[in-house]
Amino acid sequence: MIEKLARQFVAWQIRHHYLSPDEEKLYQYAFELLIGQAINLTIACLLAVIFHAYIPVFVFLLAFIPLPSYAGGHHADSSNVCTAVSSLILFAVCLVSRITFTEKTVLSLGAASAVLSGVLIFLLAPVENQNKPLDQLERTYYGRWSRYIWGAETAVWFACWHMQKRQISMGIILAQLAVALLLCAGVIKRKNLE
Repeated sequence: MIEKLARQFVAWQIRHHYLSPDEEKLYQYAFELLIGQAINLTIACLLAVIFHAYIPVFVFLLAFIPLPSYAGGHHADSSNVCTAVSSLILFAVCLVSRITFTEKTVLSLGAASAVLSGVLIFLLAPVENQNKPLDQLERTYYGRWSRYIWGAETAVWFACWHMQKRQISMGIILAQLAVALLLCAGVIKRKNLE
């Protein structure tokens, strides 16, 4: 669906001479990303409204979006699969946000999440995508930034836990767990392709 919509939009723009036909594939890819992100954001907003989980969804997105950008991980084979997986992850975030956790549970989950995601980020990041191999300089750069982002998020999580801001803490915890799962899935997928 997303690919077809992007293809039609690019074809229309080329017909009207807004875009050059020489770069059609690049434009199509860019529009697929843009449309996919718009759909994912719309779904996130709808789920936040349906579940009254505004803060957890917002914090999750705020913590989640930058980390895989640098750490890498699993990338879906199509925009439709990406949207479906993103929707399932956000649905899980909304469900978990409805559970009342004790401070001790939030601390235990947060510490376990920080350790797990931290170990995986330090050991694995960045996990390359088959479509975009990285050279050594890029691996060093992306690896360093993924560690910085993880460290900043972990510090914010701890500060929020200390201030008893459970929804913020849980949003960060869930984002880091999702990134850890995507890193593992990315490594498994890459090994299977090799």
